[in-house]
Amino acid sequence: MSARQYSLGMTLIELMVAMTIGLFLTWGAFEVYVQSKGNYRTAEVANRLQENARFALETIEPDLRLAGFWGLSTNTAFAPDSTGIAVTCAGNDARSWALELQRPVSASDDAYDIAGCGPHDSARAGSDVLIIRHAGELPASPDPGQIQVASNLAMARLFDDGVVPADIVTAGAETRDLQVHAYYVDNSSSFAPGVPSLRRLTLVKGGIIEDQEMITGVENLQLQFGLDTNGDGSVERYVDPNSPAVTPGAAGYLEDARIVAVRIWLLVRSEESPGPGFTDTRSYQPLDLDAAAITPGDADYPARFQRVEVTRTVLLRNAVAR
Repeated sequence: MSARQYSLGMTLIELMVAMTIGLFLTWGAFEVYVQSKGNYRTAEVANRLQENARFALETIEPDLRLAGFWGLSTNTAFAPDSTGIAVTCAGNDARSWALELQRPVSASDDAYDIAGCGPHDSARAGSDVLIIRHAGELPASPDPGQIQVASNLAMARLFDDGVVPADIVTAGAETRDLQVHAYYVDNSSSFAPGVPSLRRLTLVKGGIIEDQEMITGVENLQLQFGLDTNGDGSVERYVDPNSPAVTPGAAGYLEDARIVAVRIWLLVRSEESPGPGFTDTRSYQPLDLDAAAITPGDADYPARFQRVEVTRTVLLRNAVAR
């Protein structure tokens, strides 16, 4: 009598159960992958945002610390004579602001207002402009076409023909390039169209003002000047750039006050949204004493982007006149 044979393998029901379990496991793995990818993107956007904000501050701060530095001359009330030196911006005369060396630090409040370099249609409304002037950090060789500062312990002179002025040629005299920078916020970026950016007007060789992009994502720049009003070297009060206290000829102008610190406030946004459904519901308060809070949700400040506000107070090594 032959042995009874049994069918081997899975029944249809067992196969369907196995497939169902497999689908659930696959779907679970997919959900974990999607969630992990979303978390990674959110973290990446946040990290890049912090890096951009830090880079912007670390670009402006060392520049500010050198404001009013003219080389070997230690007389902080003295600035080099700029007679006969030409500066142009897009073919226009820009001497009036670029060579205003008696004011190593100046600013315009809530508007782009730079003589000879405007009007600038894409400059961001409601954002300040910071202008800084000083001699270069390192000595340089005389260079024809480059506006330079020659200095000794008694005085400083500007020249652009590569020939150090005769009254400066003494033992120990040195030459440095003149540095002039104007920081402002633009509505767009050369690298990411539609994304605002921090830009800088820079004096380059030939007495030309060149417009350079520094970092994308900066939406607003606000400033305040810390004034020493009694000569003790400390800040007695902070004022906005348009304050009568720092406006020559205005009622309330403080003629003997010195700017000893600059407070910087930046609002920086991400270049892309952290993810679907993200909405920035925070409110951001600029430094200006009379400024309204910025609440994302309009064309200038879209709510779908992540933001960070950063503030830094920079003490000036050379207390400067207004």
